[in-house]
Amino acid sequence: MTKDNLRMLKIILVYDGLVILLSLIVTIIFAREYTVVLIVGTAVAFFNYLMNSVITEYSMKVSKGAAWILLGAVARIAIAGAFAFILYQNNRYNIIAYITGYTLHYAAMVISSASLRSNRKREGE
Repeated sequence: MTKDNLRMLKIILVYDGLVILLSLIVTIIFAREYTVVLIVGTAVAFFNYLMNSVITEYSMKVSKGAAWILLGAVARIAIAGAFAFILYQNNRYNIIAYITGYTLHYAAMVISSASLRSNRKREGE
């Protein structure tokens, strides 16, 4: 994995950790029963992002890389769907909490991208 990609993954992991910490505090105060589900959603989203990064980088180096990208996309969707299915347990609010956690990962990605952009502007890149 390239140095830039690893750097980006580390930064996103840090921001995901901050988002999880804030989410943990908020859900413990307002909706304690959905805390674990929300954190699982964020963790699954980060894992899917990590898988996407690895598979994309690998597929660029090998022949028939498009097949790897397709296979990776199917696997990532299956993983996210399996967790949603497991967490459902006849409670639609579990799904809402899971999707909220999954979406919070994207908030962490946006924040980390903005952070990287401002750092590069300061460094003159």
